[in-house]
Amino acid sequence: MEQKVPDTVEPGSISAVVRAGLGAEEAGRLLALVRPSVGFTVRPDLADAESVIGGAPSAPESFVWPDYQGEPMLLLAQVDCGQAARLLGEDWTLPADGRLLFFHDDDFSARFSFDDGDDGCRVLHVPAGAEAMTEQGRGRVIPALPLEARALPSVPGWEETEAYDAAGGDVMALLALDEALSALLPRPRHRLLGWCDTGDTPRPQGHRPLLQLEAEAGTAWGEVVNVSFWIREGDLRTGDLSRVRRSYEVA
Repeated sequence: MEQKVPDTVEPGSISAVVRAGLGAEEAGRLLALVRPSVGFTVRPDLADAESVIGGAPSAPESFVWPDYQGEPMLLLAQVDCGQAARLLGEDWTLPADGRLLFFHDDDFSARFSFDDGDDGCRVLHVPAGAEAMTEQGRGRVIPALPLEARALPSVPGWEETEAYDAAGGDVMALLALDEALSALLPRPRHRLLGWCDTGDTPRPQGHRPLLQLEAEAGTAWGEVVNVSFWIREGDLRTGDLSRVRRSYEVA
């Protein structure tokens, strides 16, 4: 059963839990790692959703649908930049309007590396006000699933090297902290920015999560249970989407 994503989470409550579970220095180091993020929950009855899984995009006439080795990619998600900017404020460094379109090689034919992910993906920005693409002009899509969005702090889990170092290598304390935080910060099924939510997802070196998506109705991934898009920290700061990598977890 999916855990409900809270409407708001007070930073002070996170701090209290972390400081109760770690020493003062270790807690301070871990709290410095907390990242802003947006948690998404599928809400089929949500009218006028700003961000969606799947769906048919709006794009200018000059838009070229991306392909992987000659095969059209599938449009997996659309994130409304204005919504992200409202929820994250100055922490949102990508365009403040329009949409980010997340495409991927839905056949998973790209050569995968546990250290580097793969290049079977593209993330493209389209400006606001563009007209909906016709069926003839677009590639592969899946039915739209509306997403409800909430600003949600993201604390690194015990699997992250940064968390291990912050806690002075105390894995047991991190495991206990993960459990204590789970009631306060339920992990959303889908997340924009933040830390990786799954321990078994290979993490491309030198990258951080841009968007994480769990399997939903309309996706056909076989044994793949989630797909994530990863970006370099420097590219996130400058808004460079040209080197995004993909990773995924197999059940």
